[in-house]
Amino acid sequence: MFEFGDLRFRPVEREDLKLLHEWENDFEVIMYSRGKPINFVSMGQLEKQYEEWMKDEKEIHLIIERVDLKEAIGIARIEKSDFGNVRNAEVGTYIGKKELWGKGSGKQITVALLEICFNQLNMERCEAWSVEYNHRAHKALEACGFKKGGAMRQVEFVNGRKWDGFHFDILRDEYLAIRMDLLKQVLGNRLEEYIKKHCTIAGH
Repeated sequence: MFEFGDLRFRPVEREDLKLLHEWENDFEVIMYSRGKPINFVSMGQLEKQYEEWMKDEKEIHLIIERVDLKEAIGIARIEKSDFGNVRNAEVGTYIGKKELWGKGSGKQITVALLEICFNQLNMERCEAWSVEYNHRAHKALEACGFKKGGAMRQVEFVNGRKWDGFHFDILRDEYLAIRMDLLKQVLGNRLEEYIKKHCTIAGH
């Protein structure tokens, strides 16, 4: 498990599939997380996906829990790859508990994923994709240092019109330059506890 402030990241277990089934069949959740709201998933399909996740060493799937609420609030994914000899991670997440939308959890989750990627997995860059209308996600990514690198035009069709897909990325050195400021923002008085518990990046 990886603890970050009031969040806990742990592997997806088979007993989580019932909750994932609920989230993956929520029109609004999937509209913002995938840009494909009519993408309903049966329990059988989820069980098959879960078996594939267990075999795939390049992808990490994590349940996100709020420690204070003592319940799961969302899911995150880290997909490791190489561009030539550059270690790369694509990150993605969504908050399944919609009552937490717009309350800062997205930013905290994003910083936690950057900590995992850069401070634990030794990645050199991270990237993320988001559909054009998902302004909350764009704001969270940019607040964490991601830069919008480009767009794939009209790749999603949702609610009667076509939308672009936006690409964001952040390099290791760019993250290191703002790391402590971001950690202070999202961890507050828990920062010292976090720094003591986890290995810090040399010189920062």
